[in-house]
Amino acid sequence: MKISLNWLKEYLDIKDANQLLSRLTSMGLEVDTVTKLKRDMVIDIDMTPNRADCLSVFGIARDLSAVYKKKIKQPKRVKLSKKDKSFIKSVNKKISTSYGLLLIENFDNTIKTPKFISDRLDLAGISRINFIVDVLNYVMIDIGQPMHVFDKDKIKGKLSVRFAKKGEKIKALDDNEYILSSEVPVIADDNGPQAIAGVIGSNNSSVNNKSTSIIIESAFFDPNLIRKSSKKYRLQTESSYRFERGVDPLLNDFALGRVVSIIKDYLKVDKYEYIHTNSKPIARHIGKTVNMDLNIFEKLLGEKISQTFVKNTLSYLGFKPIIRKNKIKISVPSYRFDISIAEDLIEEVARVYGYDNFTEMPLPLSQRPLNLKSKKSINYFLDLLSSRGYNEIITYTFLPKDSQYNSNVKTSVINVLNPISEDKSEMRTTMMHGLLKTAKYNISRQNPNIKFFELGKIYKKHKDNTISEESVLAGILSGVNYETNIKQLQKPLDFYDLKGDLLSIFPNLSFKGIKNLDHMSSSCQSHILQGQKIVGLCGEPSLEIYKQFNIKNKILYFELSTELLNLEYNIKYKPISVFPKIQRDLTLVVDENVSGDDIIDAVERKSFNYMINSKISDIFYSKKEFGADKKSMTIGLIFQDNKRTLLDTEVSEEISKIISYLQDKFNAVVRK
Repeated sequence: MKISLNWLKEYLDIKDANQLLSRLTSMGLEVDTVTKLKRDMVIDIDMTPNRADCLSVFGIARDLSAVYKKKIKQPKRVKLSKKDKSFIKSVNKKISTSYGLLLIENFDNTIKTPKFISDRLDLAGISRINFIVDVLNYVMIDIGQPMHVFDKDKIKGKLSVRFAKKGEKIKALDDNEYILSSEVPVIADDNGPQAIAGVIGSNNSSVNNKSTSIIIESAFFDPNLIRKSSKKYRLQTESSYRFERGVDPLLNDFALGRVVSIIKDYLKVDKYEYIHTNSKPIARHIGKTVNMDLNIFEKLLGEKISQTFVKNTLSYLGFKPIIRKNKIKISVPSYRFDISIAEDLIEEVARVYGYDNFTEMPLPLSQRPLNLKSKKSINYFLDLLSSRGYNEIITYTFLPKDSQYNSNVKTSVINVLNPISEDKSEMRTTMMHGLLKTAKYNISRQNPNIKFFELGKIYKKHKDNTISEESVLAGILSGVNYETNIKQLQKPLDFYDLKGDLLSIFPNLSFKGIKNLDHMSSSCQSHILQGQKIVGLCGEPSLEIYKQFNIKNKILYFELSTELLNLEYNIKYKPISVFPKIQRDLTLVVDENVSGDDIIDAVERKSFNYMINSKISDIFYSKKEFGADKKSMTIGLIFQDNKRTLLDTEVSEEISKIISYLQDKFNAVVRK
């Protein structure tokens, strides 16, 4: 949403523009871009879906008032007197619980839109149409209430707010014709629909420069109905964007009063009439109160925040708090759809207090067992997979139609009744398809060495038509074990590499070979067991799966049900040394039959002082220099102490011990 800084200043005293940008972001109203003009600044704010109350200049000013600790100025408006609903035939309360119309006759729509309105609409990225439409759009950006205007002379009979009749059509303002269904809310006269409620109006009743009698609609529409209509016809207008997120149910008569106030500044309006339904505006959160203990703020935030700050902050935000002793009662305003529980209000106070102002507190060390069914434990095991060289990916839950014929019985596949596209018309019954598609993408781009995993859900339909949802951890690997040029250590990954990875993370698993999985190779498939319970499967995809994805590289796949796994781990933490590491390379000449693993295992088992890591960094063969049965091997050794910086003499002493040890064990000779 784009707003003008000068416009914002009309409601709130703002002096430092740079400070404003920082405060907007700290309040959760993320500043996307800033365009500086000669006398103004355009701020583009990336609004989260839950903050519909800030989809207006006034709404943003109201939110900022808590940070600036200043009262905001109220928009100028004319107070309207309600008349009976003589021009309204009926209003379906499922669609709108607060519906108002403003009838203006002898209206001159030929006048030019005031420059300040035109300029601000341009800055907000909204096209100019004519005087009255521009004023309505201006008020929408100003205070957040979308409105629509009808040409009264083009309306036959009275207006009704109802659901469309199946097969009814509407020629909309975008010049497209839409065929309506019975779940679409419309505004209709005796001739039929004149608007898709809250989304778009009809060309038949549109206002132009020649219109002299107009009807302005200002209403509260059910957000869910507007969202469905918008998605059904792929129409997202400025109006639907706000209605589907939630417009203040008590704002519509105020908005019409604001419109009258602006019109009267430029036109002499002899006659206008405000018509409103008598039904009381209804929304789940209206009249809602939250009672809470003031101590909960410190308990959840870890910071002692004064009662005065809590009360003032919530008051600026419009919550009307009442504090008695150590209790606080808070009334939720009609425009805050996102507030329902005490934690929501604690977050309101926290964002005004400023997350940067909270005192940093280190997390306590913990040795409590982790249960795999807890989120923390799942993350722990995902970290272990990452440490084994796996990369986490996220793929779509939906798959193309008939894409699972090689991996499942057709009757177990769940078809989506109203898919968003043809390639997302089935729900996945296994994680294999998304992982293989990602593998194919990487292999096609010359990245054959892959290790991927994904945590997600799979869905299956059973013979009794019940549907199950299961949480699954799945992964694949392919390529070689090392991408280096070390000849002896490089080999293609196989089933035992997959098995080793899983056992390093879940040590109490076992594997039992099977041959009954059609989507796995008959020569390489296995159940994964924990005790006597089957908790997953692994192996190589079948030839049909390879052909389906056009993959020629060997792939290994595993799938574990996180709901069936049951492991407990005692996690021990130790501080990371802040002192520098010392790295030394040691090049030795050894017999050709001595492997790098032999050298590393021997060095690490001996536990030399200060040595924290060792690895083979190079192997070199030269018959001319070493002979046919010898080779050169370089070992990278890293030393570090937790309490102090090591001296070179201390490291050199340990290097001498390592050389002596390897000479005795492998007849190794230091290469000069």
